[in-house]
Amino acid sequence: MMKNLKKHIDFKLLGILSFAYAVFVIIYSCKNAYLRMHYNRKTNWGEFIFGNILDWFLITIFMVFIAITTKYLIVKKTKFAYIIAFHLFFSFFIGAFTVGISWGIELLSNPEMEFKSGLSGVIRGYIGLIDLHFLIYLSLVTIIYMYYYFKKTQESKLQTIKLQDQLSQAHLKFLQSQMHPHFLFNTLNGIHSLIDINVEKSKAIIVDLSDLLRNVLDKKDQNLIELQDELDILKKYIHIKKTRFSDQLTFNLEVEEGLENVLVPNMILQPIIENSTKHGFSDTHKTIAVSISIKKHKDRVKVNIENTGRPINKPQSSLLKNGNGLSNINERLKTLYKTDYNLKIYNRNNKVITEIIFPLQFSISEIAEGHL
Repeated sequence: MMKNLKKHIDFKLLGILSFAYAVFVIIYSCKNAYLRMHYNRKTNWGEFIFGNILDWFLITIFMVFIAITTKYLIVKKTKFAYIIAFHLFFSFFIGAFTVGISWGIELLSNPEMEFKSGLSGVIRGYIGLIDLHFLIYLSLVTIIYMYYYFKKTQESKLQTIKLQDQLSQAHLKFLQSQMHPHFLFNTLNGIHSLIDINVEKSKAIIVDLSDLLRNVLDKKDQNLIELQDELDILKKYIHIKKTRFSDQLTFNLEVEEGLENVLVPNMILQPIIENSTKHGFSDTHKTIAVSISIKKHKDRVKVNIENTGRPINKPQSSLLKNGNGLSNINERLKTLYKTDYNLKIYNRNNKVITEIIFPLQFSISEIAEGHL
């Protein structure tokens, strides 16, 4: 039950609202007490204190409802006009709520009180305090919106820090693996072998290696990049890998037209291709064919990567915990899209399938040019 309450009620916000109104009640009570003592007004101090405590309690309860409803309106992205109408209505209702409840309690404790005269007093009390209740409501609602604004800002900062950390780890792992002497040795050895056979091709590989490392470093702080930039990095990486494995490794890339400016998570493809070549080769699997398909699926992007070679022999949950690049991809997807994505890794028809689906989002430049 407590867990359900926490889901709907932010107790920290409730504490702030209670404290803020308690300060107002204390100031208001001190002012009235001073006026009553210095102007010889007869006062039942027991009723005076009880009335102020009751007022604080009723306003706090009322603002719990307002806080929950306000959060719902924010989450549902309700139109501004509806939000104004909602708060305008309850800014006048808050007085009726507090004065009405107070009158009801007084009526129950004093059955001899005439209903009609009591109701007349309630109406006078409501109208007499209507401006004060409006200002109280406005102040407390302002606190609610400020609280949610700062909370969202803080969450956004934490999310940005988390994404940058994950992205830095992805780039670090990439550089660590690709800068390994064995990788460089094979790449440089391949270039050396080509110099006497095909000078232009050897030069192209040197340029690809340089551009690959430069691109990785240039985009190290970008969580989302355009698909065409991601593919540029991938193609250079593939070109170098093919130099190493020659005819043992083949690639096929298919991208649906019009998706060039779609935003995708930075370095989302390279770790999967790396896994395909790293774990796909075996004594019984001398060649590997990798097929990459990127298509639009309704309002989402679907990335499908298939590779022949050694099949996976572990469940997906284990693969995402081994720290082999897939776990980092999953964490970054989770941070970027929360639960609005899908990542699957499985065997089918003697192939290993990696499927990623995430929301379709175009870059600002694409939207500005009116290509949507």
